[in-house]
Amino acid sequence: MGDIDDELRKAQRLWEQGPDLAKELGLSNSIAAAMAESSRLTQNLGLTHSLAKMFADQEVIARQYALSPAFKDMLSWNETSAVSSVLETLRGHDLLPRAVIGPLADLKRLGLLNAQADTLRDFGLDQTLLAGFEARFRLPDAMEVARLAGIFDTSLAAKALESFTGGLSVRAAMESMKSPWLDAANPSVSASAFAAIQQMGSAIGNMPAFDTDLTSALRLELGDWRARIDWPASIFTDLDARSHFYASLGVNTALTDLPVGAFRESLGIAELWQTPPPVAPDYDAAEIDEETDDKEEGFARTNEAHDRLQRLESQLRRFIDQVMVEALGPEWPKHRMPPNIVETWRDKKLRAQRHTDADLPLIAYADFTDYEIVICKRDNWKLFERYFDRPESVRESLQRLYPIRIDTMHSRMITQDDELFLLVECKRLTRAMGRKSS
Repeated sequence: MGDIDDELRKAQRLWEQGPDLAKELGLSNSIAAAMAESSRLTQNLGLTHSLAKMFADQEVIARQYALSPAFKDMLSWNETSAVSSVLETLRGHDLLPRAVIGPLADLKRLGLLNAQADTLRDFGLDQTLLAGFEARFRLPDAMEVARLAGIFDTSLAAKALESFTGGLSVRAAMESMKSPWLDAANPSVSASAFAAIQQMGSAIGNMPAFDTDLTSALRLELGDWRARIDWPASIFTDLDARSHFYASLGVNTALTDLPVGAFRESLGIAELWQTPPPVAPDYDAAEIDEETDDKEEGFARTNEAHDRLQRLESQLRRFIDQVMVEALGPEWPKHRMPPNIVETWRDKKLRAQRHTDADLPLIAYADFTDYEIVICKRDNWKLFERYFDRPESVRESLQRLYPIRIDTMHSRMITQDDELFLLVECKRLTRAMGRKSS
């Protein structure tokens, strides 16, 4: 019994220190109060009680004050940059910021929103914001759908895209939705955004993906990214900063201002959410230089986007290599690329070959920013012009993908804007590359 008594005395001293420990650790007032109450209850138990009675009372305390699994997860995940960015964005907002709609879906899937409301508030998460946001949306009836579809048919975006969309019926697309998608507070804006997604998907599927007129029409919705961008560092870690940056480029922010389920369903109807391209294995070099955080493997949307991007990049590398080899032979990097870039590719290949015997083409080790350099280099452009029409269109497409490329490689949370850019540009680039075999 002596050993058991010693352990119980240690447990009592630990609980008595609870309030002081809470202050030292900087825990919230609600947690500190719980620990203080637990300390008082433990003192009331006293060591004079029978061992059975003590265990019974300790069980009551445990049920009342033990940290729930969801709360323990919050303590752990709050340390990650991805989650802290979401929490920071939520602070000071009375309405749910558009930039966190997608990231909150990841947190919900991980079970981190299952903690008690008071605990979530201590971390800056107010469940009423999410509930209030989702309550704004509903399914319109048939008469309202007819009226809303008619409104969009007269809009500037509709007129810009209508010649590219074939026999698309926006009304039929609206009627096929199963998830609440219409914002009751802004029905005309909401309907126009939904219709624009359908028009973009249809236009990209019916026209050469980099047709000059189509590319111009897409800018009305996705913003103008043609100029070379000096990327603000804050957009890669601050969701609010990213959202404002996108808006400054002219992105139609209404396109992604709807619940995750409805957003994804609308993309599927528009045939933007498609099976990602297959990996081109001879051009899929191991990313040995990339740093990832295993703790954030649970971000399903980030992982999904990362997989799609890796597949797309392997296809881009193969496409570039095929075009250049056909015109110049397999030694084309030596003759048509800046020496510093070729040297970087060779260094990466040498490092990779320490772990594998694979002898991949040098382009397999290209960085994301190298693709534009290869394609748009003056003496290379004539080989790629038939696929992309104009150099600035290539730059624009790849720049729309750059933020999500950086964030997925570093296991950060992504926004619904990021997902939209990825799906649109993935479809465009895949279709443009497909013209090589046609």
